[in-house]
Amino acid sequence: MNTALASSNTNTNPDSLHPANLKTKYTKSIDKTGWLRIKLEPSGSSAYLCEFVKVSILKEEDRTQFIILEGMHKGKTASLAKDNASKCLVDANRGNGSKIIVKVGVRKMWVSKPRHNEVNNQLTATLYFNNEKAIITLDSDVFYTETNPQSRNYQHIIHSKPLPEGTYKIMVPEVPKDSHMTSFYATSPSGYPDLKYHTVWFPIENPDTQNSNFVHVGNLSEGCVTVYELKMWNPLYEYLISNRLDSEAKYVGIIKIE
Repeated sequence: MNTALASSNTNTNPDSLHPANLKTKYTKSIDKTGWLRIKLEPSGSSAYLCEFVKVSILKEEDRTQFIILEGMHKGKTASLAKDNASKCLVDANRGNGSKIIVKVGVRKMWVSKPRHNEVNNQLTATLYFNNEKAIITLDSDVFYTETNPQSRNYQHIIHSKPLPEGTYKIMVPEVPKDSHMTSFYATSPSGYPDLKYHTVWFPIENPDTQNSNFVHVGNLSEGCVTVYELKMWNPLYEYLISNRLDSEAKYVGIIKIE
C-alpha cells in the first residue's frame, strides 16, 4: 500500500506536530464524467477533482476525510461518503508524462452530422498518441465570443485561429466544462453513444492566449486541439489523465504541433 509522510496532530500539546504515515490514494470518477464531486471541510461546499489526483487519507469513519495534495485545492481537507470513498479513492500508478504529436493537414469543408449537418472550413490534422491516431481539427474558421476572463479579448467577438506550430505543455483539468457544449455528441442519433469524459477539457499552456486553447472532443474548434473522430476521445482522455509530467502534478504531458 502506498503511504505519504505528512504532519499530523497526535498528542495534546498545543501546536505539537510530528511526522505520521498517511495512506496515499488517487481519485477515480464514479461515473462516465471523469469528475469526482467532493465536500470541502469544514465549509461543506462542493468541489470537483479530476481523476488521478493524489490525496492522503486522514480518517475513515462515516465519511472518509482526506487532504488534497495537488491542484487548485492543494492543502485543503475534503470528504466523501464512506461507500463512495472505497470506490473513488484508489491505489494507482501514473505515467511520467504523455506525449502527443499533431501533423497539420489542409483546409477542408467538413459536414458535422451531430451538429445538424453544420459545414465548417476545418483545418484538418492527425493526432498521434500512445501508438494510436485520431482525426482532429485545429480550427473551424468561425467567429465566437471569448469566455476566458483572463483573456485580453474577454467578452469580445473574435475570429478563431489555430495554435502556431511548436511544443506546448498540457495542463491538468481543474473544473468541468458545461455539458451542453458536448453532450449531444453522445446523445445524437449520428453521434457516438459510448462517448465518455466529454466535459473534461485539458488546457494548453500558452501565455499568448492566456491558456484559452484546450484538448477536447468535438466537431467545432475555436483554435483548440479538437478530436473530430469522436470514438478516439475515450482512449486519448485515458492516456492523458493517467499521466503527470512534473513533481507538482500541474501538467499531464506535452503536445507538439508540426
